[in-house]
Amino acid sequence: MNIIAIDTSTDACSVALLRDDGQVFAEFEIAPREHTRLLPMMMDAVLGAAKTPKSSLTHCAFCNGPGAFTGIRIAAATAQGLAIGLGIPLVPVSTLATLAQVSLDQHALPDTLVALDARMREVYWAIYQRDSEGLARLEGSEKLDKLETLAFETVPASGAGHGWKAILENSSTWSVNRDDIVIDTELLPDAKSLIKLAQQAVIEGRVVKPEDIQINYLRNQVAVKPRRL
Repeated sequence: MNIIAIDTSTDACSVALLRDDGQVFAEFEIAPREHTRLLPMMMDAVLGAAKTPKSSLTHCAFCNGPGAFTGIRIAAATAQGLAIGLGIPLVPVSTLATLAQVSLDQHALPDTLVALDARMREVYWAIYQRDSEGLARLEGSEKLDKLETLAFETVPASGAGHGWKAILENSSTWSVNRDDIVIDTELLPDAKSLIKLAQQAVIEGRVVKPEDIQINYLRNQVAVKPRRL
């Protein structure tokens, strides 16, 4: 398998390539509003570093949301165009799952609550557990809640994402000791962690045709299936 993975769903822009020998090549940069310019250059950079021609790619993975609407569509459109051109399947992966994988990779802890600021005093959030392979597995479902109504039944060992800034500033949603949880509000999803989840998705057959691409905006629990991005 030669899997390329792209993510532009937050302020970070990143690309990673899993070569068929297991080696990973990656580019990552925090660059708000620069995704359209950076993404093609990053894709060329990882392909060049891996000495892998674009025609050798077997799958294209991308973060399909939730996150910044424009950013998600940039990654989805790029992935769709590449997949159509090469005749390869797509591997859509949740942005929250990818962020959870980043968090779990950074901390040797069993679970994490990831949160992204959805604006309008709302946050996208979910709890992911580390499975036996070290991969992020969703517990329950991904949610979009208002800060005023946000409540956690259990407190995970760690937390990640800029949504935590809003959570911590809203005292009505926070009723446990901050010392009980390791929180990193600066963590962002990246394609290097996305690759891990994408590889497992390919093994399990969780791939889609380019024409069946879906974007999960999560707002109002709507998954949008565009005719063509």
